[in-house]
Parts: sequence; structure tokens; C-alpha cells
Amino acid sequence: MKINTKYEIGQRVWVVYKNQGEASVYDDYIDEICVNNQKQIYYILKNACIDREEEEIVLYEDKETLVEKIKGILKESEEK
Repeated sequence: MKINTKYEIGQRVWVVYKNQGEASVYDDYIDEICVNNQKQIYYILKNACIDREEEEIVLYEDKETLVEKIKGILKESEEK
């Protein structure tokens, strides 16, 4: 079985997620890629030693998408 992923092991990425109504951002490297029984893809990060879903990850070089994700989280928090 072949599983296609957006990111690869070893890539440097930004992790962007909502934390208590604020945007949290840090960079890390993808250490492992896991797929559960529901075929959801999770990326295990090297330094943080935690897993993150694909929608929380942005390539390190893609600053435009990084800014858009941060703006989206902030806008969502303002609307609440």
C-alpha cells in the first residue's frame, strides 16, 4: 500500500495551532510519519516529540502560508 503525504521525513516545518485563543508557532523537523486505522496522517516532530496533523504544518520556506494561517487563527478568535 502506498501512502502519499504532503511533507517528508527530515523537512523543516512551522507548526501553527490555536492555543487558548492565540496563535502558537514554532519550527521543528519531521521525524516520523504515522497513519492510523482511519487513514489520518500524523507527523511526529523531532524536537517537540509530539504528533501534529497536516493542517497544522507549513513548510519552513513558505512564509506566505505561515502568515495566512496565523491571520486565520487570529480572525477566528476575534469573531468569538
